[in-house]
Amino acid sequence: MTTATRQPVTKPSKAQQAQQEFARLLASASERGFHGTAGITLSIQDGHIQHLKVNVERMVK
Repeated sequence: MTTATRQPVTKPSKAQQAQQEFARLLASASERGFHGTAGITLSIQDGHIQHLKVNVERMVK
């Protein structure tokens, strides 16, 4: 009988999360027909990213 060892599940770092969110944001905002603004706000304390805020505003024409 063998026992399976579990690998610890690690969350991506805040920097990796910011990069992933920016890539997602850029992909969605680069679509034809998108009019508006998009941005990411990073809350940083002592050189470390604490929070990410992703904002997308679409204009309806």
